[in-house]
Amino acid sequence: MKISVIIPTLNEEEAIGKVLKEISETDIYEVIVVDSSTDGTPKIAESLGAKVVSETRKGYGRALLSGVEKSKGDVVVYIDGDFTYDPKDIPRLVEPILSGKCDVVMGNRLNNKMHPGAMGLVNRVGNTLLSLIFILVYLRKVNDTQCGLRAIRKKALKCISYEDYGMPHVTEQLIKLIKKGARIGNVAVTYRPRIGTTKLCTWIDGFKILKVILAGTMTNKLRE
Repeated sequence: MKISVIIPTLNEEEAIGKVLKEISETDIYEVIVVDSSTDGTPKIAESLGAKVVSETRKGYGRALLSGVEKSKGDVVVYIDGDFTYDPKDIPRLVEPILSGKCDVVMGNRLNNKMHPGAMGLVNRVGNTLLSLIFILVYLRKVNDTQCGLRAIRKKALKCISYEDYGMPHVTEQLIKLIKKGARIGNVAVTYRPRIGTTKLCTWIDGFKILKVILAGTMTNKLRE
């Protein structure tokens, strides 16, 4: 099975080179950088052999979808371009899919592999609460629902439509994958301090994600 790594980027010229060099040390079929930058990110990515896809439409989810559409692998891996995740974790992340045990494998940052200073207290508490609420609502063990490093069997993504193309997109996607019967796994991953400026609006995005989680269960009740 071939692995496609998808990296959404928005002005990550300080970090993207380091990320791509680390990815080159793993056994990956293709690397797709979906770029909405105004800096030198795409030139750096191209110089290091990545396939660069320009995305003028706004949204983290929109970038990921564009990457999936352009990918040719059997498994897609999402990873951020800010150096927070270690590409050396990718083989462990995809192994349960390659061995037929899972359809989706989520990275888990909320463990003892997190580097000091990588995540502030507010973000850590927020991520933990969102994951606990998700587990209670959907009765699936997902230790870190907001982790930006995850692997998905590509055919599991077929015939899924979306309403959100921003930061909550991956949560909506995960909910719809669970409703399709996808088998979910969790793997502890390294989390490092980011390079560059964060694009996350902690409180605003947090409430939007919570709304998506609760909206999913409301949809179930209406259908019942």
